[in-house]
Amino acid sequence: MLGGSLMRKLFAVIAAALVWSVTSAGAKAPTSLQELDQTLVSSFKDGKVPGATVAIVENGQVAMTRNYGVADLATKAPVTDETVFRAGSISKSFTSIAVMTLVEQGKLDLNGKLADLAPEVKFTNPWEQTDPVRLAHLLEHTTGWPDISTRILGLDGKGWSTLKGVQDASGDFVSRWQPGRFAVYNNAGPAVAGVIIEKASGKAFEDYMRDAVLRPMGMATADFDLPPDLAARIAKSYGADGSIAPYQYITLRPAGSLNTTVKELSQLVRFYLGRGTIDGRAILKPESVERIERSETNLGAPHGFTNGYGLGVAPFPDAGVTFRGHNGEIDAFTAVYGYNVRCNCGYVMMANGGDGVNFGTAASAAIQGYLTRAMQMQPPVVAQVPESELQGYAGLYRTITPPNNLLRPIVEMLTFTRVKAGDGKLVISGNDWFPTGGNTFRRADREEATLAFVPDGGSVYKISAFTTQVQEPIWRAGTLVAVAGILMLGLALSLIMTPVWLVSAVRGRLAERGGLIMRLLPLLSFLSFVTMMGLVAYAVLGSGTSAWTNLAYGPYSQTIFVASILFPLLALGGFVAAWRGSSANWFVRSYLGLTSLALLAVAAYLASIGWVGVETWAM
Repeated sequence: MLGGSLMRKLFAVIAAALVWSVTSAGAKAPTSLQELDQTLVSSFKDGKVPGATVAIVENGQVAMTRNYGVADLATKAPVTDETVFRAGSISKSFTSIAVMTLVEQGKLDLNGKLADLAPEVKFTNPWEQTDPVRLAHLLEHTTGWPDISTRILGLDGKGWSTLKGVQDASGDFVSRWQPGRFAVYNNAGPAVAGVIIEKASGKAFEDYMRDAVLRPMGMATADFDLPPDLAARIAKSYGADGSIAPYQYITLRPAGSLNTTVKELSQLVRFYLGRGTIDGRAILKPESVERIERSETNLGAPHGFTNGYGLGVAPFPDAGVTFRGHNGEIDAFTAVYGYNVRCNCGYVMMANGGDGVNFGTAASAAIQGYLTRAMQMQPPVVAQVPESELQGYAGLYRTITPPNNLLRPIVEMLTFTRVKAGDGKLVISGNDWFPTGGNTFRRADREEATLAFVPDGGSVYKISAFTTQVQEPIWRAGTLVAVAGILMLGLALSLIMTPVWLVSAVRGRLAERGGLIMRLLPLLSFLSFVTMMGLVAYAVLGSGTSAWTNLAYGPYSQTIFVASILFPLLALGGFVAAWRGSSANWFVRSYLGLTSLALLAVAAYLASIGWVGVETWAM
């Protein structure tokens, strides 16, 4: 689960690279375990990580485990092989494996409808008659549901059943587009799959996980609960400000509640490398593992894009040799595992705090570099695509798959991508992308296709593992650029002219020319807008305090609420002042009118998505 500082990580989903990328480009790969160990020490120190643990798998076996720092800052107890960490969203990998065991037994079908499999789970899907929510959608994050709200993030469900947790969150289960169309990371889907596991197996979720997955894998103590044995060995976790993050009994346990040691979690890597068999025990057939690794329920899948998020596992879109795996964060714990079948290698890394994104990137890059030190990228697949077709993919793209409504304006207003075409390739953010098929593309320094362009319904969609963007028509892109340009120009003029206006007001020179306030209305509106968006962004990204605490009902969230109302009102006031302010000169009226009009355009968009009078505590 993206949790503990759960909501902080949601923002990282905006740019999937922050969630998945551990690129090693530009870094010299360690050539020995000793050199790797030294690199990890440096990475954990730079990331201010209290304690961490790493397992390296080579030739299908655990070649090294190393422990760093402390499990408890107060007692200075060191991290050991027996120290328990929380695996967070890596739990989703196990939930998907459990589903596939039941598929092999004939008790479940990935195409089964949620309405039939668990009718007690309430959800809203306007397209249910033609495009029902299916089991595969739950695991591939293609239900169209937003991610869970801050209300659900803040709940502690100790003693709750799997069904109770799902039913309490079911108000968030609303498809925003046809299921099976776009993927966006979602914690609810795997949790609902946990309910389906219980119904199909006849066992409680935790019991089935122990009996059918964890213990057969050789994970002797790992658990989705916190029994006394694990509670006695679990590390403390710490926010970036050094505060202890309390243990949260999350309500959607199948999505993120696994507790385990690094050695036991390394069994998952060995399971994938063994194609479903580990230490002679066959848990799944190889073809089931291949299905887990393949995404089939997104708009790009019929066009060859099967390299997105599969059933609880995804390719890391890194430079060089492809690894697959998953990461996780809960409380302040961070974790990641990755594997590569071609080198029969992989790794697990777990930590109890620190700068999870940045230290994780550097450390994972070093590990991947070491494991693939003797490997070369596979010969790239190159397809010949007509230049006219490539030119059809060129243009400006805007993200249309925000994780939830809380992040929607940040995602939709700030995440644009320019795509250029020519010489048989696409150029995106300065990188060359070569076609591997008519719709799929591989970045020049990557081994596999991780991007698809799909024309559909008169639009062109740019599809990656967790993000979909739509090609904007020239007129709409031009309008967006014009609005942004006017806002920036208006802000610049405000900052330049405000001191002049203040001096003039003090000297009494503005009294007969409309006064000072009318001149400041666009600036005050803009400041209200920045306050609103800044407080939301800080709550999502800020360290030391989890987002749901900041965004729950209180002074912080009420400030956001008030700013979201003041912003359009002040913009409207500026526009009215420009219209009626005949005593002001043409410069001031033009400044007021154009800037206020641009601010009102932004306000109209925010109003359309429920962000005027926004109640973050209810989102």
